Amino acid sequence: MKAKRIKRKSNLRIVLSTTIPIIIIFSILVYLYDTYKSIDINNSKYETEKIGAQSTIEEQTVENAEENSKNVADILENTMQSVVGISKLKDNGSSIFSNSNEKSLGLGTGVIISENGYILSNEHVTGSKYSTCYITLENSKKYDGTVVWSDTDLDLSITKIDAKELKYITLGDSSKIRVGETVYAIGNPIGFEFRRTVTSGIISSKNRTIKLEEKNNVSYMSDLIQTDATINPGNSGGPLIYPNGEVIRNKYCKNIFSRRNWICNSN
Repeated sequence: MKAKRIKRKSNLRIVLSTTIPIIIIFSILVYLYDTYKSIDINNSKYETEKIGAQSTIEEQTVENAEENSKNVADILENTMQSVVGISKLKDNGSSIFSNSNEKSLGLGTGVIISENGYILSNEHVTGSKYSTCYITLENSKKYDGTVVWSDTDLDLSITKIDAKELKYITLGDSSKIRVGETVYAIGNPIGFEFRRTVTSGIISSKNRTIKLEEKNNVSYMSDLIQTDATINPGNSGGPLIYPNGEVIRNKYCKNIFSRRNWICNSN
């Protein structure tokens, strides 16, 4: 009898030792389930905020690239109406190369900076003050031009032609340019047969200084803008422009011409 009681107690301990942990675990699971159920997660709000954050980044697509390219092409086409060809000798033939070579003609480029016929270029293209040169507009009309101002150190000149209501170029601010920005150059490389050629590149550097040596004279040009856009003989005097069509100008031009309401480009 005593042995049976001992055995019964032993079985009870085994049952209790197994049942109690199961009850405890079950209670914990029920508690966790109830707690999780009471948490309110607003999935719709989360997704909306996530989508809203992403929407500020413009998706890059083929259509976007084509649209940007078209916009730049439209701007350049409009800007080219203000770019002119310049020669020191009058062209009497169907080709500017008909009787003279590029060096003797002094072929180059200029930009119209006022509607009444003031044109900016380089002095080595137009000649010095009171010189005569010949201007060809985008519509092929030709004018005799007189250099009304020039500066040898800056290699800049202003030429006047007898014309009105001309399409003149928009001026930008070179103090805001950054290295790596895209720019375009427009000019007449190798003469008028390749007139208004467009090349592209980036701003490679700013505030460059170069040494110029000619015969026994030595001079320096500073605060120059360096670009890797292709610049050939004949591009001299042409504009270096932003993708929005504004000409990049430097501080020298602003200081020199502001009192005359003339501001030039930096090319």
